[in-house]
Amino acid sequence: MKAIKLLAVLFCITVSLSAFSQTKTGQVYLIRVTGYTGSAVNYRFYLDDKLICKLGNKSFSIHDISVGDHTISVVSGGISNGKKSTPLKFTVAEGKANYISVVSTEAGYVDKITCQEITQSSAEPLLAKAKQAKDCQVTEK
Repeated sequence: MKAIKLLAVLFCITVSLSAFSQTKTGQVYLIRVTGYTGSAVNYRFYLDDKLICKLGNKSFSIHDISVGDHTISVVSGGISNGKKSTPLKFTVAEGKANYISVVSTEAGYVDKITCQEITQSSAEPLLAKAKQAKDCQVTEK
């Protein structure tokens, strides 16, 4: 009888510890539909200064990330100065989705790219024009 009680207690402890150890996540959609701007090169996305994805034009990716505050920045591939855009700060809530789109603006004679958080209703038409990149996750060398 003591063995059954001990097993029941151990089971309850194991279940409660596994519930606490699960990381709470939300999703971030990275969307790149930039028209002709830089269409021949991949853009590199950095989440909290870590390279997480390379996206071609008319594509998007979905990432599960931990709940809390994060930053995202982007840099153009090909011939560029290699500088990341100003980081965009955003907050991830459990079970919710954030939508981040690349925006191209003209600064003098140079196109400048930045990230912008958009609503789901603004993201849906962009997602309809794009193809999901399921293998964009990369490791930085």
